[in-house]
Amino acid sequence: MGNVKRWPVLAGVGVVVAAAAWWIVDEMPSVDDAVAREALPPIDEHLRALAGSRDAGIRWVCTQKVIETRPDGDRVKIGLVASCDEVEKEGDGLVTCGGFRRQPVVYRVERTSGGYRVFDRKFAEDGAGYSRSVKEMFSWVGARRVLDGASPDDPRSVSPAAFGLPDGTPVRTGR
Repeated sequence: MGNVKRWPVLAGVGVVVAAAAWWIVDEMPSVDDAVAREALPPIDEHLRALAGSRDAGIRWVCTQKVIETRPDGDRVKIGLVASCDEVEKEGDGLVTCGGFRRQPVVYRVERTSGGYRVFDRKFAEDGAGYSRSVKEMFSWVGARRVLDGASPDDPRSVSPAAFGLPDGTPVRTGR
């Protein structure tokens, strides 16, 4: 008789576990590779334009790790982590003059006849608001990935190509 009363409780627990699993799977971020591939060039251009440059011989070189792509009406939200270096040619090598690492950003892009264009973007806050802002910007799992240290490649790895130089060109930290 005691076992009969346990079945409704066990069934209720099973329903709660199944609902939680469905919610977690539904919340899992995914990356639409085709959208990311098409949207990254204008995002990269936008990042470099935001950084600006003091001199014509200096270039901003950025790398991004896409964490998630999410539909947002007619637009797409692309959550990523960016790292950028300000780089200039010096002799037969390159030198970094500054930059930033692991900056979480969510871009909203929209498709146009010529591809994707940046509609707007939101950067994570610095300091005490960092964790909260990342959690607001990304899905639950996407925020965990960012907060756990997801990181793009080092911009130094692609700096020579940005200057039309061969791989292996020395890139040193400068000023």
